[in-house]
Amino acid sequence: MQTRLETAKIVTLEIEVPKVENPWMKFAGMFKDDPQFDEMLGYIEEYRRELDAPMEEYYQQLDVENETK
Repeated sequence: MQTRLETAKIVTLEIEVPKVENPWMKFAGMFKDDPQFDEMLGYIEEYRRELDAPMEEYYQQLDVENETK
């Protein structure tokens, strides 16, 4: 093993990494000129608030309970 290490050569290889395009990039900006896009975002925000409401109420109850302790 020692002899092998003494006679070993260090070789530098330059490897070209292939450029892979992000598959989602073809969808970036596809709705930029859609007149209904802002309306759709409004619906999404409203739905998110509906889903979050029960947890918000629960957290507020916890805060009230912690303040009274």
